[in-house]
Order: sequence, then C-alpha cells, then structure tokens
Amino acid sequence: MMRTIARCPDITQAHSIKMLLGGNGIEAFIPDENVAAVAPYLFSTRSGVRVQVNEKDETVAKKIISEYKDSL
Repeated sequence: MMRTIARCPDITQAHSIKMLLGGNGIEAFIPDENVAAVAPYLFSTRSGVRVQVNEKDETVAKKIISEYKDSL
C-alpha cells in the first residue's frame, strides 16, 4: 500500500523530494506527475502534488525529509 508523505506546491519540489529519498535507498512515486507537468495551475488551488512511498518506508522517509528541511 502506498502512503502520501508530502504534498508539494509544484512538480519541481516533488521531484526534489523524490530524488532525496532515492538517494537514501527509498523508492518514491509522484502519482500526479503527468498532470502536474502539463497543467501545474491545477495544483496551485488543490492539495498539492503528492509524493508517495511504500507503507514500509513511510516512517524513515518522513524522517529523512524532516532532517533535510531542518538542515536548510
């Protein structure tokens, strides 16, 4: 089962999170990727571009994202 671990304002930020997780050995998915790339205006008024991981990776992925944000 997939879990949404982030909602991003745009596809660029979603890709950054996906790459960050991938670099740490966690496979991430952007289920809204095609629509966000073609019609980004749809996500500026909705809940954002989702980044998802497998349920088993949810806790570790959230920790990685949190640590990254704290380091900025």
